[in-house]
Amino acid sequence: MITVKMHRSQCFVVFVCFLLSVIDGAVIHSDNRILRHNACAGVIYPGLGCFDVHPPYINTRWLPQSPAFVGTAFLLYTRENPTTPDRLVAGRSSSIDQSHFNANNPTKILVHGFLQHREVPFLINSTRALLLEDAMNVIVVGWSGGAGFPYGQAVANTRLVGAQIAQLVTSISSQTSLDLSRVHIIGHSLGAHVAGYAGARLNGLGRITALDPAQPNYHGFDPEVRLDPTDATLVDVIHTDAQPYDTVHGYGMIEPVGHIDFYPNGGHSQPGCHEDNSIFDFVEDAFTRGVTSAEQGLSCSHERSTSLFVASIGRHRSCSFRGFPCSSYESFLRGECTSCGNNPCPIMGLHAGIFTRARGVYFLNTTGSDPFCGHHHLVTLSMDESMPYARGQLKVKVVGETGEIDWTDVHSGELHAGDEIPKLILSPSEIGEVVSMYVKFTPNAGYFSWSSDRITLKRVTIASPIQSHPKFYCLPNMVLRDGEPFTLTGGSYTDADCS
Repeated sequence: MITVKMHRSQCFVVFVCFLLSVIDGAVIHSDNRILRHNACAGVIYPGLGCFDVHPPYINTRWLPQSPAFVGTAFLLYTRENPTTPDRLVAGRSSSIDQSHFNANNPTKILVHGFLQHREVPFLINSTRALLLEDAMNVIVVGWSGGAGFPYGQAVANTRLVGAQIAQLVTSISSQTSLDLSRVHIIGHSLGAHVAGYAGARLNGLGRITALDPAQPNYHGFDPEVRLDPTDATLVDVIHTDAQPYDTVHGYGMIEPVGHIDFYPNGGHSQPGCHEDNSIFDFVEDAFTRGVTSAEQGLSCSHERSTSLFVASIGRHRSCSFRGFPCSSYESFLRGECTSCGNNPCPIMGLHAGIFTRARGVYFLNTTGSDPFCGHHHLVTLSMDESMPYARGQLKVKVVGETGEIDWTDVHSGELHAGDEIPKLILSPSEIGEVVSMYVKFTPNAGYFSWSSDRITLKRVTIASPIQSHPKFYCLPNMVLRDGEPFTLTGGSYTDADCS
């Protein structure tokens, strides 16, 4: 292996090149030849129609490149050919007739995003997991010829690839008994908008799952030029990098764009991902860790959506990605949203399709490594009414019959008499009935303000959203000081015992 050392100036040049590559075509214009034919002031591709940059298609000034240049490939995998795909071609009936396609099975269509290709881990791992899950047709869409720099051109090409997918599905439907309601397109980043364009052309498409749909060149534009709920009977979305776009953040859409929109960990800054907060941080990372490592960190939260989807596929999992409806992530963390009313809470990922009545925005937390899912527990620390003012950090540890939750931050900052401190925490595995809890307080007095070096708890409560009875701890003299763990044992399932 050859290691190339880069100076700071070289890293900056690399980053500038990256930045210029994602600037919209308003600055860099397409060299596509404009063809005028009747009402089309753009390009016409046989069987796919006219593509122009007139409203509402003003999110890029580029026109889609030719199908020959984009080189879209449709590769079919089934349980009969799990490793050697059949190549499907729209309009070529023999490619469908002679393939392993079975119209009696569900059909999943997988689409990659910007700077990717048909052999990225997301497509390989999803295909393998889906075929283990059930007998189905898995069609991998590779469009790497049109998914490269500059970004504005790749945005334009999503329209073409979406039209090509619709053309293929229509061809299959005309030759087989394919039911469009059983067709499910799963797209990441730009691939999510590809799915939207395909769905807009397919009347009755069953489902689209969008994995952190791309934000640049789509946010704020007409729904017709991006994914929206009209593109399929069910559109479910996983947002993992949903924050204002500023070249180092916000590659995913902020606003809800589906029927069910999941925001794991608030929809951004995924656990286990190194986050750069500015261009200068990125340059520094490129200098200290290498350009490749810095670029991986740059897209970590954006890519996490694909890992979460793959992790959701297995049926026999010890935990699930159950989401809860809430007005904000902050409210969710305070434990204000731990119920879905009379309907079951939807599960993020592959199995979201069975929750037909779920609509709106859902929050959940995940861990930072595979299998990512966990079990939520709401811990509430109640301060004693006679406690003096204090500042510091509160942490809890929970021990159950079958597992435990290691020390977890609950609060940092001011604490007053009578305060209620709720915090939703996550255990990677089921811990069973709670046996004991540990709480510790580490004082953090400011230089210019007085605060106590200890706090007194009146009550500690732990509850699980999927269990009906919370557990209460209200021992006498629950005084915490100097970071020393205070042990809570016993407990009661009756709040009256603490009064």
